Amino acid sequence: MNFDQLKEQWNNEDGDSVNIPNTIEQLKKSKHPIEKIQKSMKAEFPMQVIAVILIAFFPQQLRFPESQYIIYYTSYAMLVVISSYYLFGFYKFYKQTELYDGNTKNSLWKIYHELKLNMERYQSFGFLLLPHFMITLGLEFYNILEKKGESLGDMSSTYQQALIISVLIGTVAIVTSIVLWTKYIYGRNAKRLENILNEMDE
Repeated sequence: MNFDQLKEQWNNEDGDSVNIPNTIEQLKKSKHPIEKIQKSMKAEFPMQVIAVILIAFFPQQLRFPESQYIIYYTSYAMLVVISSYYLFGFYKFYKQTELYDGNTKNSLWKIYHELKLNMERYQSFGFLLLPHFMITLGLEFYNILEKKGESLGDMSSTYQQALIISVLIGTVAIVTSIVLWTKYIYGRNAKRLENILNEMDE
């Protein structure tokens, strides 16, 4: 690139420099939603760790027979592995937001994309908890029937269908709740960051 080309490029970029103060102001505004995200994550992280630990004591609380412990804790072991992977990613993203200083648009884009990815991971984590809770409910239901001296075969077809429909409705309700909760906790701030970035592009 010769001197004339450099001069032309400088002149082209010079007109854009008028927007620099506005851009800096927008980057400063972006700090506010990021601080809110950090606050939400700081409150949620210990609660999630405690919840995973407390789930380990469900068999004792629900008084499952010891013969069913192997079923429960096999499922729980898988839950712990999945939770560990998710919580590590959650913590890693939190530390990333702490490093954000609001100096560049690129760093803001990076935080925004990481936030969207973390929201997807958050929802996936919630969905992956469902099989474990279904197993827990199944064991609890089986034990209730056994105490009554009954089995699934003794249930009428109408009652079985009602049970299946109840499980489906409950699953849909839980999935919907997870999606809405994610949007409530992180969606609003993600939208604010997106609006700031769109303003900076204009």
